[in-house]
Amino acid sequence: MDISFLKPPLHLESSVKEFWIWRGVNVKELPWILPSYECEMVFHLENPPIVETEDKQMIRLPKFHLVGPQTRRWRILSESDLSLIAIRFYVGGLYSLFSKRGDEMQNQFPEMKIDSMLGGLFRINENISLSEKNNSNILNKDEISVFLTSFLKEYPGKPGDIPAYIRFALLELTRPNISIESLCKKLGISRKQLDRKFREIVGMAPSEYRTVHRLLELVRNPKHYRENNPDIKFTDLAQEYNYSDQSHFNHDFKKKSGTIPNEWFAEYEKMSHFYKGDSSYNDRINK
Repeated sequence: MDISFLKPPLHLESSVKEFWIWRGVNVKELPWILPSYECEMVFHLENPPIVETEDKQMIRLPKFHLVGPQTRRWRILSESDLSLIAIRFYVGGLYSLFSKRGDEMQNQFPEMKIDSMLGGLFRINENISLSEKNNSNILNKDEISVFLTSFLKEYPGKPGDIPAYIRFALLELTRPNISIESLCKKLGISRKQLDRKFREIVGMAPSEYRTVHRLLELVRNPKHYRENNPDIKFTDLAQEYNYSDQSHFNHDFKKKSGTIPNEWFAEYEKMSHFYKGDSSYNDRINK
């Protein structure tokens, strides 16, 4: 099994968080995937898996697909190992690059029709593999980066303008104790106005975004896992993230993740399939 995370080219860094590669990943080692505002483009190099959502919906993924903003958790089901390459975007990244609305992709995995776009780049088919069984045709990291960069250049759509007040709201809502009402007052707009434009760009309401952000900040920090910090106290963690008490923290965390903090933070290896360390994006919002 091999997992790699690649930096995108400089001209994409304000919208694209990372390129990533899975080679021979055992699905049974993966955790439930938590709600997120970070959209993805995914290219399966072998048979695509099935997704099960928390409400028991079963979805057969297309071979090449988007992952829209998710307000529910989901997991991957497959009898075989996964080999894929993917592009992960910052919040609103698909909107800023291609004017793709977040609200139209919420909880969706829409297929990407890409055959006509590949042209003289890479033909993703049975002759090009990320798996060890076809050593002569394994793509290296530079080739993958070139392919994904070229794919984004050819992807249909025109840049979308994210208003300054939405950028400000994205930053302000990373603070767990700010109220939506006070934010609207700062911006000089109604909550209805903020909600409508926020949903269009991000794919979730401001309150959902705030809750999901706090959850992702918790689970992406390696210091919160017992493997890296055996002396961690969850009472301190609850206080740090502005929970009124440990009980409220446990309840809120389980509602979104499906498990209590003590169980989740004993499983760093599972989370590391998706996040190698913590990549802050707050500086990207202001660009």
